[in-house]
Amino acid sequence: MKFLISLLLAASASSVYALDCKTASATPELNECAAIEQKKVEDQLNQIYQRSIKAIDEPDTKKALIAAQRAWIKFREADCKAVYERYKQGTARTMMFIGCMRGHAENRIKDLADFQYGGS
Repeated sequence: MKFLISLLLAASASSVYALDCKTASATPELNECAAIEQKKVEDQLNQIYQRSIKAIDEPDTKKALIAAQRAWIKFREADCKAVYERYKQGTARTMMFIGCMRGHAENRIKDLADFQYGGS
């Protein structure tokens, strides 16, 4: 799964033309735009996870959060792979996969923010 995201991100980085995601309509363009947005969400997720880990002073709590994050990553990949398999015969499969990954990441960002700040 990471390979698929990496491939999409590499494709977007090597584009010869300027992609306008507001007017994108072809499947390859839509996939590329989704991958770009997913990269932004992944960056946010990584930032809040690092801040959360650094904010924890208690070693057992830090260890538990690290284990939880690793388990969450495996769950997310398996869940989104199932979504990809469901749509594997259609052109929307990549968008559905990226949307799944992004949705889970957005939810995890909220969870980590609640963990970091004690729930707001």
